[in-house]
Amino acid sequence: MPVADEQQMERPQDGGKRRFWPRRWRTRIATGAAVAALVAGSVTWMSRERIAGDVIDDYLDRNGVPATYDIVAIGPREQVIENLVVGDPARPDLTVRRMVVALGVGWAGPELRRVTVEGARAFGSYRGGRFSLGALDPLIFTDSAEPPALPAIDLIIRDGRALVESEFGAVGLALEGAGRLDDGFDGTLAATAPGVGVDSCRVERATLYGKLTTKDGAARLDGPLRIGNLACGTARLATAATGTELTLARDFSGADGAFRVGGQKLRFGETIAAKVAGSAGLTWRDEGLVLAHDLSLSDIAAPQGRIARIEAEGAWRGALTAERGQWDGQLRARGLAPADDLAASLVKAERGLEGTLLAPLLSQARGNFTRALTGADVTANGIIRHKGSEVALIIPEANVMSRGGQRVLALSQVSGSLGAAGITGLRGNVIAGGAGVPQINGRMEQEPGGAWALRLAMAEYSAGGNRMAIPRLSLRQLPGGGIRFDGVATASGEIPGGRVNNLAIPVEGAWSNARGLLAGTRCLPLSLSSLELGGLALRRQNITLCPEGNGAMVRYRDGLTLAARSGALRLVGTLGESPATIAADSLRLRYPAPFAVDGLTARIGAEGSEARLFAASLTGSFQDGLSGAFEGGTAQLDAVPLVLGDIAGRWSFAEGALQIGETAFVLSDRPAAGGAARFRPLAARGANLTLANNAITADAILRHPGSGRAVADVRIRHDLDGAVGQAHFSVPDLAFDEQLQPEDLSYLAKGVIAFADGAVTGSGQIDWRGDAVTSSGRFRSNGLDFAAAFGPVRGLAGEVVFTDLLNLTTAPDQIVRIAAINPGIEVTDGTVRFEVSEGRFLSLEDARFPFMGGTLDMRPLVMDFSQPEERHYVFEITGLDAATFVTQMELTNLSATGVFDGTVPIVFDKDGNGRIEGGLLLSRAGGGNVAYIGELTYEDLGTMGNYAFEALRSLDYRQMSVGLSGDLAGEIITNFDFDGVRQGAGTSQNFVTRRLAKLPIRFKVNVRSENFYELATMVRSFWDADYLGNPVDKGLLKAENGRFVPVRRNPPPDQSVQPPESESQP
Repeated sequence: MPVADEQQMERPQDGGKRRFWPRRWRTRIATGAAVAALVAGSVTWMSRERIAGDVIDDYLDRNGVPATYDIVAIGPREQVIENLVVGDPARPDLTVRRMVVALGVGWAGPELRRVTVEGARAFGSYRGGRFSLGALDPLIFTDSAEPPALPAIDLIIRDGRALVESEFGAVGLALEGAGRLDDGFDGTLAATAPGVGVDSCRVERATLYGKLTTKDGAARLDGPLRIGNLACGTARLATAATGTELTLARDFSGADGAFRVGGQKLRFGETIAAKVAGSAGLTWRDEGLVLAHDLSLSDIAAPQGRIARIEAEGAWRGALTAERGQWDGQLRARGLAPADDLAASLVKAERGLEGTLLAPLLSQARGNFTRALTGADVTANGIIRHKGSEVALIIPEANVMSRGGQRVLALSQVSGSLGAAGITGLRGNVIAGGAGVPQINGRMEQEPGGAWALRLAMAEYSAGGNRMAIPRLSLRQLPGGGIRFDGVATASGEIPGGRVNNLAIPVEGAWSNARGLLAGTRCLPLSLSSLELGGLALRRQNITLCPEGNGAMVRYRDGLTLAARSGALRLVGTLGESPATIAADSLRLRYPAPFAVDGLTARIGAEGSEARLFAASLTGSFQDGLSGAFEGGTAQLDAVPLVLGDIAGRWSFAEGALQIGETAFVLSDRPAAGGAARFRPLAARGANLTLANNAITADAILRHPGSGRAVADVRIRHDLDGAVGQAHFSVPDLAFDEQLQPEDLSYLAKGVIAFADGAVTGSGQIDWRGDAVTSSGRFRSNGLDFAAAFGPVRGLAGEVVFTDLLNLTTAPDQIVRIAAINPGIEVTDGTVRFEVSEGRFLSLEDARFPFMGGTLDMRPLVMDFSQPEERHYVFEITGLDAATFVTQMELTNLSATGVFDGTVPIVFDKDGNGRIEGGLLLSRAGGGNVAYIGELTYEDLGTMGNYAFEALRSLDYRQMSVGLSGDLAGEIITNFDFDGVRQGAGTSQNFVTRRLAKLPIRFKVNVRSENFYELATMVRSFWDADYLGNPVDKGLLKAENGRFVPVRRNPPPDQSVQPPESESQP
């Protein structure tokens, strides 16, 4: 079996090669098929009339073919030639080891009967579109007008070989066979071509082994063509075997061929087909060529998925030179299987969109696409026309059909051209939908300038309660290859923490390799019919967003960037069942930088029961959840007369809940219009607030700003649906001392209570429903000391119940115990029954104290602390025992008896200055005695003076009155009036005293003092010189007209301290 051996066919030396243009293409094909095997026979056939020995030389000389040979034998019937060399002997174009020509005599004379060729070697070339056999070209490419045909001679060829070299590589040929060349030749042709091809497409190994026969003037080749390791661009084919059946026309004007193709491991980029199979047919007529095919690829794998089988059936028709032609055919792909990686990437995208309407839409579309494409078929009809460098593509129809027979994707009327100007005339329609996938219609057209434009629309696609549609979207090619898009999308469904309905979003921007994605390059209006977010429901809204600066609102290249802003916003809706309004001065949406809202205001609830929230600045980020910070905030409820100010802290929003933490604020009183504040501001740090399920909960510890002392622990809950809520607070153990006083907590305490020392505990609660507010509380102290307007109070203890804590209103008949109170005279161990209303009115219903053996009662009164006023206190003294009075006042040198009753009115003016007006104590019937039991140390004061002191040593009286008047903080004038006086036991008596005793005696004593204690001190010092020393010597007293009066540094205007009638008595 002959095999082409390239190594054995190498020329002995390099040499020049001659090139001849073929005069006729058909002659070139016919002669090339016979080549060296028929050279000798052709010479004999064309010279059949010459049988002489020099015929071959004459023929070669006439055609300019240099050749040498050895004539072994020449006879009438057979000629034997050996060692034939054609061309340059150093580099021959043909060599024949032995050639035997058998001759015969026919009707026309001698004729060629048979040619036997042994050991023929031919060398040819194909370069620049020219085929050449070197020195043999004049014999092959002749000017004969006769149609080419295979000669009617018998040919026996043994060990025939040829080598054809070209710019594509070298092809080695081997031929053996025998028979009449035009009818009956039977031989074997073998070819090998190692490394043949061009730079962009080359085969490592190609072989052909077939049976070469002739019949009725036509040659036929039947055998396999095998190739190994074909590489064309990114395409790779490991092995292929093609069964070849090729028949050449009798006149070499055409050919018919049939090919059976089989291959392994076809690779195109990352796409691999395990097998290639099919058939092809070739028809060549004159200048036309038809290539029909029915090919298939099996088990195709790509990153996007797998395809069980791809079939391509069609035909290419065109010129033999392939300068023009047209391919018509049909493609069909069966058994699609999307890649798991594609589904995994979509699942990852879904996770990133969890909580939004896009997640269920993408999930449903992914699942339906996967089911629709799994096992789907693809069919497409196509036409490709080409002429020169121009190529036109037409796809009348292409469809992707699900396994169930539903159309998933369709292309129609797609056409376009590719040439020197690039892609032109591109147009076509696309339809997607069915099998639960989004319904999309699109149309692509190429504009006159060459840029293409795509217009598409997506019908509403829904998954559960989530819907999305793209009413219009246009994409247009930009110079440089970028894409500009413009359209609008509508959506309804879930968003983090809520839902949006009928959201209309303009889609506008551009994409390019250089800049990536740019969306929102101009101001765009957004609209929605409703928005639900954490119980907040907003009605129809329109918002305009603009890019910050001159850029785009959305950028995506190496990462996502947002930079958008809005003007003033006002959103109206409801929160739960309550009306709500949200407004902002401006909004700046940013990512990854924090977004910012300035002048954010929220008003929740009906008029009169609104909750108002404000933040001067709010920032937030979408990284690690939706969270941020705010400052400059205020909050208040219409129903609650309190306001939070200077709020600052952090916030977060997740799973429908708004969390506010690490918050600081100042709680202030919010008085009614025209009213004054009652409470001083309190501060809080580390407060927390949660808005979830249409309810607000909060907790904070309120502190006095100056001292930082905890005043109350507050817990708040407010249900937005019914505007119902409560605030509970507890006062753990609030201590009053030098750092904290009641007036530091309430303005109402100023001027009412001061110098407090002690602790208060208690709790309170504020409840509201709509605009109705109630509050209550209980507070107690086990011992509180303080100074009041009416004097110091010590040891106040008890519990006070408030029925309206916000308005500082207590229940009636509140009772507290007081260890001591001193409105001028200290009283101890009393009880006070009172009631407070509206934080301004104090109703003292009863105040009772044990007093000097009797009782001290305060008459009921009502005080208004909301404004300066003159206040009147009337103390009723009942059963005051004189002996007890002397003892408690420590008047050790005096003794007294008698029981007194009376009243002491005390008046405080608007400035808080107190005075006694018309105080009067009267002794009860029976009178009493006042006696001095110490020693007198004063010098002789004269007759009347000595008489007075002797009489005062023991004085019985029938009636005694004590008048009190004067300033509590200044001079108090006390008038002692003794009536029915006579000497008592133990006094000195003489003639004068006995005579005077028969006269009606009345003593009137006026004493000036700074207070009651000074009064008692002065009275005691009258007789006890050691107690204060001599008041006259100390300049504290002086004698005037027989009376002792205090020495005043700034004497008041002259006035008499005794009534005139007391100055001249008989």
